[in-house]
Amino acid sequence: MKRLAALAGSVLLALTISSCGAATGPVGTWGDGYNTDKKPYLELSLGSDQTEQFDQAGFVSGSDGCNRITGQWFLVQGELSFSQLSGTQMACEDVDQWLMKTAGAELTGDVMTLKDANGRTLGTLDRRN
Repeated sequence: MKRLAALAGSVLLALTISSCGAATGPVGTWGDGYNTDKKPYLELSLGSDQTEQFDQAGFVSGSDGCNRITGQWFLVQGELSFSQLSGTQMACEDVDQWLMKTAGAELTGDVMTLKDANGRTLGTLDRRN
């Protein structure tokens, strides 16, 4: 009986530890373009100075498949917004530069739906594992 209780406790501990690494929230890499040309991606990281004004906040970097993008992101009451996005302005053939128009996003599981300032959907990026 003691062995069964110890085994059950070990399994529970292992499941708890493995769930700690589960991807939640916006932090991470979104899109398939990381280290690949001509595909968009965004990488969201936490900022070191978290305030009570935001649930989470941090920095964003990425690419539209040609131009580098940097800026800030904020999560307030479940709404993700982007601020101060800037990027290089190289002329690249066959690259849609929709990612620079992003003002906010919705997260549904492992899909980020990016929206412009008017709330129109620009596109989606899948969470990269």
